[in-house]
Amino acid sequence: MTQQQPRRRYNNARSIEEIMRNSQKNGFMHFLSNRARLNKIWEQVVGADIAKKTAIISFEVGRLEVSVKGPAYLERYQYYKKEWKKRLNIEFGDDIVDEIILIVGQK
Repeated sequence: MTQQQPRRRYNNARSIEEIMRNSQKNGFMHFLSNRARLNKIWEQVVGADIAKKTAIISFEVGRLEVSVKGPAYLERYQYYKKEWKKRLNIEFGDDIVDEIILIVGQK
């Protein structure tokens, strides 16, 4: 005996415009735009000298991974993470960065 699958109802279908608008406000497009914006303000927040020694690797669901040039910078920059997180969230006007992870030498 085979089980029948329920029929799909298309009378409540959403338009592409509505899907895109929702994505820009809360979904994937929102995260992409924040990531691009994050790259632009990184140097402003950390300063030009530190920006030369760091690079954003990834930004996903509040977790920001940043590459540093060497172990000495990793140790030094650990002390700045709390302030960077605070300033990044101020720049965005929302708490989008929950955690900053520093990693040596990955790009």
